[in-house]
Amino acid sequence: MFTINFDLLFLSTNYSKRIASDLHQLSNAVWIILVGSITETASQPVYAYLSDVQGRKRAFLLAASLSTIGFFLCSLSTQLYQIVLSRLVVGSGCAGLSLVITIIINDNVPLRDFALWRSLLIFVQMAGDISGGPLGSAIADASSWQMVFRIETIVMLCGLAVASYTLKVSHTQSEDVPKPRIEIIPIVLLFVTIALPLFALNLGGVVLPWDHPAVITLFVCTPIALGGLLLATTRHSDTSSMIRTILDQSAVPALFATTFFVVYAFNALTYNMAVYIEARSFNSPSAFGDWALSCIFLSRPFGTFLAGLFIKRYRAPWGMLRCNMIIYFILYLLVATGIIPLERPSTAPYMLLIGLSLGAFESCLIVSLFAAVKKTEQASFLATFNVVVAFAGDVGVGVSLALTQNFLRQGLYRELAGMPNYEEIISRALESLDSIRDIPQTEQAKVIAVYINSIEKVFAISCATLLVSIIATTSQKVEYRDGNELERREQEDTR
Repeated sequence: MFTINFDLLFLSTNYSKRIASDLHQLSNAVWIILVGSITETASQPVYAYLSDVQGRKRAFLLAASLSTIGFFLCSLSTQLYQIVLSRLVVGSGCAGLSLVITIIINDNVPLRDFALWRSLLIFVQMAGDISGGPLGSAIADASSWQMVFRIETIVMLCGLAVASYTLKVSHTQSEDVPKPRIEIIPIVLLFVTIALPLFALNLGGVVLPWDHPAVITLFVCTPIALGGLLLATTRHSDTSSMIRTILDQSAVPALFATTFFVVYAFNALTYNMAVYIEARSFNSPSAFGDWALSCIFLSRPFGTFLAGLFIKRYRAPWGMLRCNMIIYFILYLLVATGIIPLERPSTAPYMLLIGLSLGAFESCLIVSLFAAVKKTEQASFLATFNVVVAFAGDVGVGVSLALTQNFLRQGLYRELAGMPNYEEIISRALESLDSIRDIPQTEQAKVIAVYINSIEKVFAISCATLLVSIIATTSQKVEYRDGNELERREQEDTR
């Protein structure tokens, strides 16, 4: 997991300025990130299915092998299409690693200890996040960006060799147990059903306009693919069981709704934060903008760890989820109203609290989800949880940025209409704040005020969505059950 997160951070900080520029494809740089990200999300349920059908070890080794092959192909890439296809392979492997490792942890520890053990995984991921950008960039500067992928390939090969000999499967996942036949058509339909809307959400407003025929076609094809998936899987008992669980356990949809709106609000905050800080500190630029998000991501693993300690001690993840939801809402509201000045270093403790809250959310949500469903369904529901997170993230980015642009245009036309060259000023203001530094201070002040008000409106909308999460968590409750207690109770009820 260290290598995977190292790679993701290296790629996110270098895909345009180093890789795409070196390939003379800067205008198409987004595809390097886009294809791998969507493939990773769409492959999550596939690995949940494979881990149940073929066993955890085989699913893990498949994911690790695909990631290794993908890194190796990246190291050989000299054209854009080559690196894009290579990232597709990497994404299809990365999806399984995190998911299957989490499932293996859940298989081997009691539910009360799961959050603690998972927090160790989050710390490993954080180490990769911290080192991926600077260390990967240093290696690329000293040699080439292909060298980074070569090193990742070697590290993954070593890890793959060790895992193939040391990873033990539980009794329920024994290699001696006959494996059911893998259904190819449902797997393909599942992947396509998830990938279509993700492509539409990521392309719309970024690569293509929302009304572009390609974006519309992707959205239209999504329900068609979903219908085919439901038709192909209705005869499978595990699918019917999941549907029954969602219908019978109202807390499960509440958990997914909470997850969606929390992630939506967080992405709306993170993707608007840099511009918001720049606007608030326009006349006296603040260097804290580069550190605000770092504070959040640095404290997130500690939030998962503290939540793990709480769950182990009190076994009340839902109660902690409710309290945490209120705390997160208050912190977000303080940011949305400008009471917390994000441009000041003195607000670092608030950013750390937001990170702690997010980390606690992860642990509480997943443990509550596992407590609400059968042991045999946990892998599938975890994959669904990850897909919800990805969808919420994409919607949060797309919708919040679109709203910001809409509010900006309306506000700028309202404030600047009638002034000389107002259309030129508005056009420049929409491009970047730096482009308005040479206009009169009166117009500057109006543009800055519009920027701040527009982004705070977007934050206010996110606050409203968080109220939905508060309602969802307070109106429902998950009774904590450890191990296979849920299955035992159901068996007793049927006798």
